[in-house]
Amino acid sequence: MTTSQEAANAPARAAEKSERWILLPVVGLILLCLRYMQLYRRNVVDDAMTSMQYAKQLALGNGLVFNVGERVEGYTNFLWVIFMTPIYWLSTKLGFHFVTAVTLCNILLAAANLLLVWSLARRWLGETHPAQWLAVGLCVADNSFSVWAILGLEVHFLALFMLLALWACSSDSPRRFWGMGFALLGAHLTRPDAGLFCVVILASQALEAGLAFRRGDRSGAKQRALGTLAAGGVWIALYGAYFYIRYRYYGLLFPNTFYVKLGGPIDAWERGLRYLHGFINERAYAPLLVLLAGFALKHPVVRAVLAYNLLHAFYVVYVGGDFFAGHRFFVPEIPQLALLSAVGAAALWRWLAASGHVDSLRDRFGLEEKRLHTALLVGAVALLGVVFQRGVARGPLAGEVLTWGRDLTSQVKLFRWLGEHKPEGASVATCLIGHTGFYSSARVIDMCGIIDPATAQRQVKNFGKGKAGHEKMASAEETLKKQPMFVADYAIPGDLYRHGYFLRADIPEDTYEGIWQKDPLLKEGRFLPATRVNFDRGRPEGWHATGDAFDEWPSRSHFKGQGELIGVNGAFINTFHPTRANAATGTLESPPFELVGDLLVFRMGGGKDAKKLRVELLVDGAVKYTTTGRRGDQLSRRQWDISALRGKQAVLRVVDEATEPWGYLSLDEIVQWRK
Repeated sequence: MTTSQEAANAPARAAEKSERWILLPVVGLILLCLRYMQLYRRNVVDDAMTSMQYAKQLALGNGLVFNVGERVEGYTNFLWVIFMTPIYWLSTKLGFHFVTAVTLCNILLAAANLLLVWSLARRWLGETHPAQWLAVGLCVADNSFSVWAILGLEVHFLALFMLLALWACSSDSPRRFWGMGFALLGAHLTRPDAGLFCVVILASQALEAGLAFRRGDRSGAKQRALGTLAAGGVWIALYGAYFYIRYRYYGLLFPNTFYVKLGGPIDAWERGLRYLHGFINERAYAPLLVLLAGFALKHPVVRAVLAYNLLHAFYVVYVGGDFFAGHRFFVPEIPQLALLSAVGAAALWRWLAASGHVDSLRDRFGLEEKRLHTALLVGAVALLGVVFQRGVARGPLAGEVLTWGRDLTSQVKLFRWLGEHKPEGASVATCLIGHTGFYSSARVIDMCGIIDPATAQRQVKNFGKGKAGHEKMASAEETLKKQPMFVADYAIPGDLYRHGYFLRADIPEDTYEGIWQKDPLLKEGRFLPATRVNFDRGRPEGWHATGDAFDEWPSRSHFKGQGELIGVNGAFINTFHPTRANAATGTLESPPFELVGDLLVFRMGGGKDAKKLRVELLVDGAVKYTTTGRRGDQLSRRQWDISALRGKQAVLRVVDEATEPWGYLSLDEIVQWRK
């Protein structure tokens, strides 16, 4: 082969080599996502579980609803819900975990988006241009790009349709406008705010048709104008049909989530500016590289993408962002920002080279061209390293995956258990509606308004100043009027005993401390007031204490170093010592009392150690019942069946022999009931 032939074939060989190298970042991204998936314990965020509940109900034939029979549009990602529906059906048939299946699909979507970024960069810059790797690197290095692939929402699904629309815009195929129309439709069906993207892309195409006509290219102008009309027709006609059907189905112009987050006069500029600054700062200000795209405004698609991202940033600031770590509203745009950065950097380099600045720089520092390129490569790698490190330290890996993974696992375990033990027609009041509804299959009473139109459409003061999406909340009184059978832990602050609820003590270990349940004894039993042991007036007569754990009994509040006790009423037994804390030990025995009811009921909290921390019922000197705490500060109910012991004398004994952390017990409201 001659030297001239080798030179002619060099670009092809370089392009082929580049095609092989792309596998490295794609595989790296997939492995990174799988690692984050493992760290997150295969969980997803609760908003994702809300969408999954809709997909589950649709797959089960109940319609696009969250609660059966209640038509409320509590999602803003219609096409994502539809995409997940057959996955749910198939996963249940094959015995595969639905959430895991969706997460794996999302990871593949992220990998596909990375390939599209690389392909678009090659199309815009040339197949061998090194700046293509800057676009790829900015995506892989971005912690939100990888972590949001495993959090279960539609961000990568939306990014895919946007990139496909840009691919169609960049194509020379005569059929590209049909592909563009369907890609825009897919983006808008995935999330309503993507309508802005559709408008900007079509406006850009219309502008290009006008510029072509002005240049005298009437044939090209006509072709582009007709193509733009075709793409817009596909988008508007099909989205219009969808909008009409969903309006007839739900009866509202906008999803219920719109009213939760934007319904009413809103002033969220301050919150939105903090959100935008956080996005830029978390990435070491690398997103500002998009400003370099100003050097490439001759490229029509670059102009459109830059215009859209500036307008979208303004929109996100206006609505005040959201509360998720990793800036969810900007994640679908990360591939576009990476492309703009790469195109802008390449255009700046061309301008510097054409104006002689590169030669001046090389002469000043005595660098050869190869060494200058090496220095630029090292600088780019260093930038990507900084972006990656800042993302790991400040992004959703730290703010979501490592912070909430264990907590979500506890929630999943709790609501799976509730699904197995709930009675027919059970309802649960909560704000964590996705996990609750999906895993328990109970009817959810939503306190945050996502599936509650009355809460969503109320007006609140200083709207836009609080936590995004959590400013409209149903009050405790409003929620309890709906008579939920269960109330999720901490959904309503404080003690719900006075409202007729008690904390379940039989929930699984390694989960939340408890869940409130409407007390069935209030309807099915009869309280025996004469049997109530009352500590409000001090130490009852006949009770005998040993050890320093009972130096200060009865207590009227928790002590310093002890968590706040939920479920105490007035004075109560507390073996936590005001100065010795958990180290105090001792025994407390009641005087003999007659068992006259069917149930002996009391509330207790504290550490879990059946040998060292226990409450016992002794009859004729023998222990008939014993129980321990749940390693928590909430006093959950204990209930002993004493019907077979009725008429006998009994003694209640509290034993604290533990000195390690959680080495205390708390006890209150000892009473007998008749069924």
